[in-house]
Amino acid sequence: MKLLTNQGFDLSAQYIINNARYLEKILLDHHFIVPCGEKIVKALQMYQNKDGGYGNALEPDFRLPHSSAMSTSIALRFLKMFDEHNIAEVQIHNAIRYLESTFNKDISGWEAVPKMVNIYPHAPWWHRVEDVDYISGNPSAELVGYLYAYKSYVTSLDVDELIEFYVSRFEGMKQFEEHEVYCYIRLYEILPKEYKMRMLANLRVAYNELVSLDRDSWKKYVPYPLKFIGVTEESIFVISDEDLEENLNYLIDEIQNIGMIQPTWSWTEYEAEWEVAKREWTGILTLDALLILKRFNRLEKTTLQKK
Repeated sequence: MKLLTNQGFDLSAQYIINNARYLEKILLDHHFIVPCGEKIVKALQMYQNKDGGYGNALEPDFRLPHSSAMSTSIALRFLKMFDEHNIAEVQIHNAIRYLESTFNKDISGWEAVPKMVNIYPHAPWWHRVEDVDYISGNPSAELVGYLYAYKSYVTSLDVDELIEFYVSRFEGMKQFEEHEVYCYIRLYEILPKEYKMRMLANLRVAYNELVSLDRDSWKKYVPYPLKFIGVTEESIFVISDEDLEENLNYLIDEIQNIGMIQPTWSWTEYEAEWEVAKREWTGILTLDALLILKRFNRLEKTTLQKK
């Protein structure tokens, strides 16, 4: 069984320490030095706006300072992990307030980003041309999951109705998009058993249709098995030992060779801002890879010494 060597681990950790955002640096501390959930919650506060939503390039591919549903979904993803800390309560409460105030009844969810995203540097796929007039689970399915988790904070939306709407929608889905499925996996994680049983079959269908088992393709923008498996702690996707081993070895080899995991995409405009976003994404992806390798016991050492 291949392991990431101590040298490879140190190189990747050093990249995060020297180049990543403060958020990823303290997440590294939390997982590999000493738990510091309260610091993580405080770091997220830097991205929260007065309206309760999150912005300020929390999603590195758009540099919008104003709040968006997409950035708010990312913040709540972290806050849910650390919601035992009292200081998380106010942030979550304000985020729910933002979601209620921006809910779009016409699409039964949220527009991922507002039109003003166009004013600021952004990846081409985030450019807004027309009004959004269609339902997407990215990030709305994930967001209704957080409404369910923090139902006591919700005052103006029917959470149970929204959960039934998105679960039913996913049950009937025939075509799948990678990032939307990630959001449905996160919804699945939050829901009780009766809803999970309704979603499980189609989650597996989506996984089988979208995932690539071809190692040569993984340097391109395609989903490999661990991108899905890493979203959930539950063993809901079927993968052979050989395919899992190959995917873990790929991450180990990438880090061992260059000390980091780099994004497989790029922008076509805003070259200087893309370099900032690329560095931030590299920190995020490298940390994600280390956490996956830790989860599957593929690290020679699992702790960093605090300097």
